[in-house]
Amino acid sequence: MKISEGKNYVEFTVERIEDLFILYLVIKPNDLVYSWTVRDVRGRGGERLGRERVYLGVRVKSLEFHEPRGVLRIRGVIEDYPNWLEGAGGSYHSLDVGIGSTVKVMRSVSRGYVEQLIDALGSSVRLLIVSMSIEETTVALASRLGVDIIATINNNYIQDKESGGSLLNQRYIDDVFKSIRQLAELHKPDAIVLAAQSMLINSIPNPDVRGIPVERVTVSEGGLVGVYEVERRGYLDKLGLRLGYETVNKIMEELGRGNGLVALGDEVHEALSMGAAESVVMLSRLLMEKAEEAREIVDMCMRTRARLIIVPEDSEAGKVLNGLGGLAALLRYRIN
Repeated sequence: MKISEGKNYVEFTVERIEDLFILYLVIKPNDLVYSWTVRDVRGRGGERLGRERVYLGVRVKSLEFHEPRGVLRIRGVIEDYPNWLEGAGGSYHSLDVGIGSTVKVMRSVSRGYVEQLIDALGSSVRLLIVSMSIEETTVALASRLGVDIIATINNNYIQDKESGGSLLNQRYIDDVFKSIRQLAELHKPDAIVLAAQSMLINSIPNPDVRGIPVERVTVSEGGLVGVYEVERRGYLDKLGLRLGYETVNKIMEELGRGNGLVALGDEVHEALSMGAAESVVMLSRLLMEKAEEAREIVDMCMRTRARLIIVPEDSEAGKVLNGLGGLAALLRYRIN
């Protein structure tokens, strides 16, 4: 995300979908925001003259994040508009903010607050996980938003090893590598994680994707199961993509010990207010459902230097955290 600060405003340019999460928490109801948008233009008689691109100032009423579309919708009342757009003042309008959009927020915004959000939400690391088995290969894109399955390539060339055939036919490998090249061109990952069972991993060459490093990982089972094993075993963390599994796993261990070094739900607020929270994990869904609470937690983490991790709902860590209510903290000391 590009950030430009003025005397009485901060301007944000969205570079990746993760930046929309940050804007969702920065922009608040009643803010005045400016952005380019498209608006219906009508004549004096009310006739529709077409749609024009226009720069509007909108007083925010509500925000909605449409993750599948990659759009943050800012709905509000038009306060500032060009003179030729007669009758626009006071009417409702929605600003659809996506990748490439620039939004100007007409108030000062704490740089430290934004940096905390970028640290928790804005990791730019993207990894392409390629989990191969004899029967099929599952490809997933791992980003700050979670791990999404984006392709499955079936092995249509399985041969009988007893008759001299290879379990990994070259044509199957060629099909997989062709898909990897196409997906790498589309998603531009920082690295490719190639996962397979020990009996197969040495039979698979590195995919020839120029400029993208390949990390090889041995898993107990390939395919879809292998994708989630890569996540559970912390390989993504080692490559710079923190999805919270290590911290959530530590929380479960401490709960099992019953030593009082974990706070759940409302206890997290108490722990933060006392400076007792060392790490806080929050389910990404809570950002959408409880934006004000999320903003408060970010503020408190920043003041007390607690580490904040936003955990994607559909990730392995997210499923565990959801069972704990979606919000938990590791504590530096007992609070009860």
